Amino acid sequence: MDSVITSLAHMEIKNDSRDLERAKVVFSKYYEYLPYKRQHRESVLNVLYSRETGTSSTHWCRPSRRKCALSTRKSQCFYMRSLCAAKFGASAQPLSYPITNVSKDTKEVEQILRPRQFEYHPTDSSLMAVGTLDGEVVVLNHETGNVVTCIFPSLSMNSILGLCWLKQQPSKLLVGSDNGCLRLFDVNEVGRKVGDCSSVIFDDFELLTSVHVNSTDDRCLTSGYSKKVAIYDICSGQRLQLFTDMHREPINVAKFSNHSPHLFVTSSFDRDVKMWDSRQTPLKPCFSSRSSRGNVMVVFSPDDLYLLVSAVDNEVKQLLSVDGRLHTDFGIVTTGSCHNYTRSYYMSGRDYIISGSSEEPTVRICCAHTGRRLRDISLEDTGGSNSIYVQSLRSDPFRHFHMAILAAYARPSKYEIIKINLLSSSCSIEESQGGLQISFGKGG
Repeated sequence: MDSVITSLAHMEIKNDSRDLERAKVVFSKYYEYLPYKRQHRESVLNVLYSRETGTSSTHWCRPSRRKCALSTRKSQCFYMRSLCAAKFGASAQPLSYPITNVSKDTKEVEQILRPRQFEYHPTDSSLMAVGTLDGEVVVLNHETGNVVTCIFPSLSMNSILGLCWLKQQPSKLLVGSDNGCLRLFDVNEVGRKVGDCSSVIFDDFELLTSVHVNSTDDRCLTSGYSKKVAIYDICSGQRLQLFTDMHREPINVAKFSNHSPHLFVTSSFDRDVKMWDSRQTPLKPCFSSRSSRGNVMVVFSPDDLYLLVSAVDNEVKQLLSVDGRLHTDFGIVTTGSCHNYTRSYYMSGRDYIISGSSEEPTVRICCAHTGRRLRDISLEDTGGSNSIYVQSLRSDPFRHFHMAILAAYARPSKYEIIKINLLSSSCSIEESQGGLQISFGKGG
C-alpha cells in the first residue's frame, strides 16, 4: 500500500476535519471515485431495474423516500457504463490469475512458457497469441488455459518481439523475432505442413523490435534498434520501401493507423513522435511532437483521433492525431530512473488508458478524457522474496476493464502473463509457485 500512496501525485495526509472539503475538491480534480463519472455506488440489480423501467437516475433511491425521476429511455451504452461502474465499485480486489502455466507439446508434459510478447485475437474473444523467448508462438484459449496451436521454433527464429494478427484474415499472424526474421503464419494450417509452416517468408529486417499490419491487410511495417523503417507486401513478403534516418536514434515502435492504410506513426529514443503518410514523395513527416525523455512507444486510439505516447519513466501523454498538439498529460509520478521503460494502451475503447513500467510493480488506470486517476493495481509477491515488474500489458478488446499483464520477476528471472478482471472481486489470489497477489489502490 505504501508504494501505491507514494505513486499518487497531489496526495497529502489530512487529519484536520476543516481540510475535509478542500480534500474533496482536490480528489475530484485529480482522481475518479468510479468509472464514467459515476458519483454513487449502485448494485447491479438496481442498474438492471433502471434499464428495464427507463429510470434516468443512476443513483437508485427508495421510492418511499423520494420519487425517482423518469425520462426518456437511456441508450444501451449508458446502462453498460452504469453496470461497469456498479461492478467496479463492488470489487475490493480484482480477480487475477496466470495463464502461461500450460502444456506445450502433444505428450502433455507440463512446461511453463517463457512469454515475451502477446496479442489478443481481433475477432475471437477467447484467443491470444503468445510469443516466447525460445522462438515459439503459442495460440492460447485464455479463457480455459488450453493450447489451441503451437508453432514450434525453427533455427531461424529467436526471441519473439513482434506479433500482429491480420484484421480481414484473422487466421493469419505476422511474427517477428529479434534476429530480424519475419514470417506470416496461418494458424489454421499449422500442423498440416511438413517443415517450415509459414505461409509467407519476408526479407529480413535487422534488429527488429516491432511489427504492425495496416487496416487493409496488404502492407506491414517494421522497426527496430535502428533508424530505419520498412514497409512490406503482405502477400509476397517483398520489401516495398525502406526509409532511413527517419529519426536521430533507434525507432522503438512504428504503428499504422486503425482506419487509414497509408498513415503511420513512429516513436524514438530521440524524444520525437512523428506522423507519416507513405503516399508522400519524398517522404516527410506530417508533424513531429517532442517528449522530455526518450519515447518507448506510441499507439493510435481506436478511432484514430488521438495518439497515446509513452516515454521513459512514466511520461504519458495523449496528443491530437491531426497535428500532434497536447490533449492530456496524465501526470504520473517519476522514479528518477532512466531505465524505467513505460508502456501504455487504451482500455474500454478510448475511455481509459492503462500504463505500467519496467521497474515498477504498478499499473495505473486513468481517464483518457480528463487525465484523472481511477485506480492503481499493484503486483505483490506474498513471499516477499521476489520483485515483480510490468514488462508489458494489453487491454482486452472484448471486455471492459479486463486486461493482461506481462509480469517480469527478478529472482528467479522469469516472465508470466497475468489476466486481471477489474469487475470481479477476489480477496486473495495466489499463484501456486511463490504467491502472487494483486491489490487495488484507489486513486485517493
